[in-house]
Amino acid sequence: MKPKRLKKKSLPLFVQFVREWFTFSSSDRTGIAALIVILLFVIILPRFFRNGEIADVDMARLKREMDMFLAEMEKQTAKNKPDTVFMFDPNVTDSASLVLLGFSPQQARIIINYRNKGGKFYSKENFGKSFAVSEEMYSRLYNYIDIKQESGKKGKIADKNSEVKENREIAKVEKNKESNSSGKKTYTVELNSADFDELQKFRGIGEYYAKKIVEYRDRLGGFYKAEQLMEIRGIDSIRFEMFRNQILIDTLHIRRIKINAVTENELARHPYINNFTAKAIIGYRKFKGTITSSGEMIREKVITEKQLEKIAAYIDYQ
Repeated sequence: MKPKRLKKKSLPLFVQFVREWFTFSSSDRTGIAALIVILLFVIILPRFFRNGEIADVDMARLKREMDMFLAEMEKQTAKNKPDTVFMFDPNVTDSASLVLLGFSPQQARIIINYRNKGGKFYSKENFGKSFAVSEEMYSRLYNYIDIKQESGKKGKIADKNSEVKENREIAKVEKNKESNSSGKKTYTVELNSADFDELQKFRGIGEYYAKKIVEYRDRLGGFYKAEQLMEIRGIDSIRFEMFRNQILIDTLHIRRIKINAVTENELARHPYINNFTAKAIIGYRKFKGTITSSGEMIREKVITEKQLEKIAAYIDYQ
């Protein structure tokens, strides 16, 4: 399989030359510096002897020589670069090994710094898109990139496989709607008190989505309406309609937030309250002393009416 080519803008020749400068040996750099000094004298001296006029023929020759010089240096640089290749994982390979593979020390530092800041490469293509990896380098190393899955990542893949499996089950349930409605008992489940096994009695809900429902219910503090289930990724209107008639909701099971005692961090952990809103509510409480109703928060523009619609069921003013 051929690696997918990535479109990158080519850098000006001078910029490429500067970048490659740091990969030359000490003797190479000394020679280049000496040549640059000579070229500067060739350009500057005629200005003293020709009243500032340089013959066109001299400039054309100088340009040709400079182009030839740069081409030769580029060829030598490519020749001197190590051609060592081996299997490597860009998420763990050290700086010395990256240089051995052909990356410049600066490019290796960029990759290491990206990882140190919490960055990860999840696929070959993801690594190839890094601005520290040229198209040529990506193409040369493509077959040697070996990104290993972490245990946590494997868990996510397993969850994804479970999700795919459950998606396939939808077709079966839809196909057998008649038998479900006529020959099979329909279970109703109270959403806020149901355990993991009871939630799987919903049509179209297996282990994967039962787990997601429990996790989201814990974050919310409970559901006050069935439609909130569609806020869980993967439970769309089609899946929801399959079991909405089985849902019972007892709002007495909702865990409410004591608005006059909660901390800012605890408040911000609720899915419907962002950091900015949590800070505004706590700031108003410090100023006011005690919050007695949602009406005063609306009146003082601490929250909007739209926000209140979502969080009203979860606020306790006692």
